[in-house]
Amino acid sequence: MKKRLLGTVALPAILAGTAMAADLPVKVRPLPLPRAVYNWAGFYAGLNVGGARGRSDATTTPSCADPAPPLSPYFCSLTFGGQANAVAIGAGGTGSMSGSAFTSGGQIGYNLQYGSVVYGVELDIESFRIRASRQAAGNYPVGIFIVNPANLFTIASSVSTDWLFTARGRVGWAFGNALAYATGGLAVTDLSSTHFFVDNVNVVGSGIGSGAWTGSATKTGWTVGGGLEWAWSRDWSVKAEYLYLKFGSIGAAGTIFNPQPPPGYANAISTSTDLTAQVARIGVNRRF
Repeated sequence: MKKRLLGTVALPAILAGTAMAADLPVKVRPLPLPRAVYNWAGFYAGLNVGGARGRSDATTTPSCADPAPPLSPYFCSLTFGGQANAVAIGAGGTGSMSGSAFTSGGQIGYNLQYGSVVYGVELDIESFRIRASRQAAGNYPVGIFIVNPANLFTIASSVSTDWLFTARGRVGWAFGNALAYATGGLAVTDLSSTHFFVDNVNVVGSGIGSGAWTGSATKTGWTVGGGLEWAWSRDWSVKAEYLYLKFGSIGAAGTIFNPQPPPGYANAISTSTDLTAQVARIGVNRRF
């Protein structure tokens, strides 16, 4: 009888406790905070290393304005139809050359950011020691009164640069800690060229035609490219970048001279050379 009474009393208490527990608030696990977007805005400076590949096109033009003495081995002699000789030398001195170089330098820049769009400017100065050369040999088509039956000539050209400066705009899209961007703007370099000519023509057993001419100038051009930059901390980032560069041509003019037969001959000659290059490099930036 007692057990039945206790059970009757306990059941309402248990039911009441269950109802009270159902009314208690349920603890909800908090949602994770959104990840902060990396801020690319501000000044930065850094270093870079890479490689460059350059190509130069040379165009050579001998001058045939003045006719040569009748017995001269002057390759442009109008007397013996030597205009063909000038054409042959011009063709030999015209063509392309290429060379590679290690690059290294530093950059500074400033970014602005609007949402995921990042834009700014960057300046860099680089070691840019491209060296390229070419050489061609040929025969004079016209060789009357020339003792040496081979009538050979050789003409060579080379170009070189030492440094590169660029001032570029950048615009890109940020996603997480990464930035993909396009870039383009002004490019400046020094461009030098050297040219040499020699032939084995002689009439009286001595003397050859030879000459050398050079040119140099600081050339302004343009560059376009793109890259990918990744920030591993708030202050540091690494980048990989590609640039295509194009510069105008420089001119070089000189004289080919042969002392025999007296009074010999002097023939004007000129060559123009340009430069295009591709640069691939990696770098590291410190943000301030």
